[in-house]
Amino acid sequence: MKFTINWLKQYTNFDLETDDLAERLTMAGLEVEAVNNLFHGLDQVKVAEVMTVEKHPDADRLFLCQVDVAGEKRSVVCGAPNVRAGLITALALPGTELPSGLVVRESKIRGILSQGMLCSEKDLGISEDHSGIMELAGDYRSGQQLVQALDLKDTLIEVDLTPNRPDCTSVIGIAREVTAFTGGDLYRPVNHAMLPELTGEHGEFSVKVEAPDHCPRYAARLLKNVRI
Repeated sequence: MKFTINWLKQYTNFDLETDDLAERLTMAGLEVEAVNNLFHGLDQVKVAEVMTVEKHPDADRLFLCQVDVAGEKRSVVCGAPNVRAGLITALALPGTELPSGLVVRESKIRGILSQGMLCSEKDLGISEDHSGIMELAGDYRSGQQLVQALDLKDTLIEVDLTPNRPDCTSVIGIAREVTAFTGGDLYRPVNHAMLPELTGEHGEFSVKVEAPDHCPRYAARLLKNVRI
């Protein structure tokens, strides 16, 4: 079972440090297998605006881009098909080590100095999309750390569950355990007052919830003509 700290905090409130939380979960019978900081190496990836785009004089598929990072102008060579003037995107400054292990350096590409790297989501480990550089839509400030702008900093925790703990195969199940040893509140993800009533209309059977305090909703569906 894998979950992140930010995800868990959507279901319960706690102020434990990550190591303390991992220890408390393990002592509660949910052995923590791994704790990994997400996107911790991307502090030098900044929100940037592409100001101008020109063809590279010595390469048909490369472009010379003037990029603004908090008022500082940088020249970047880019081969992404979607690069264009006015685009808000992500720029990895020299010294950044990407999740792939590639270290971004200031270097000459076909004789032109490139002072950073415009990144795709795959370059940054955000998704598998490598069709072009990131396109940021919204109110982003040039020069802002990308991990801060997109709220990417988080910690992934992996728990090794034993067969007798199916109740913890969901984040809310883990949150229920955390509330047990912290005394915090449990936030349920569903507004039960807005759930439709289960009437059984047009069905060949009906469902009656006899203990709504313990089981607010039980849904069932009849499948016919199933061949195994």
